Amino acid sequence: MRADICASDDYDTRERLLSALGAVGATSEGEWEALGVGLHRFRAGADVLSIFIDAWMVDVEGPDELVRQVLQLISDGTRGSA
Repeated sequence: MRADICASDDYDTRERLLSALGAVGATSEGEWEALGVGLHRFRAGADVLSIFIDAWMVDVEGPDELVRQVLQLISDGTRGSA
């Protein structure tokens, strides 16, 4: 499943995305705080989430249930350290 998250300059939603990734136990080899333009991969157990950021949008792609969970957490306004 693929879903658009927000405009690339919506830093509040991007912060909620990082918090949601932390809430589902996602880990990354890259920097959490510095999600710049490009493709970022996060692993949550055996599942992989891909976050793509370009000049216009931020989107997420991965297993349906995991993407839905991340979207719900973003919608709920999850905050915390990622």
